[in-house]
Amino acid sequence: TEAPTELAHYLGDVDGDGEVTILDVTILQRYLAGVGPTTAFSEDVADVDRDGEATILDVTIIQRWLAGIWIAVDGIGEPI
Repeated sequence: TEAPTELAHYLGDVDGDGEVTILDVTILQRYLAGVGPTTAFSEDVADVDRDGEATILDVTIIQRWLAGIWIAVDGIGEPI
């Protein structure tokens, strides 16, 4: 039998669909604002600046990355 495979998690992919999109930004914004419904996610995935917590700065970094604006963070969209 084959060993079970674990789903890949991608830095910034808050909704877990395998890609970083504006929907990930929206979900993270709603989570941070305390409005629902929200989708459950790992803070490790949302914490793109790797400071130990998901914050509005992570939202801004993902937005800038999506817009192609330079950011000082590596690994967004890559497996973690």
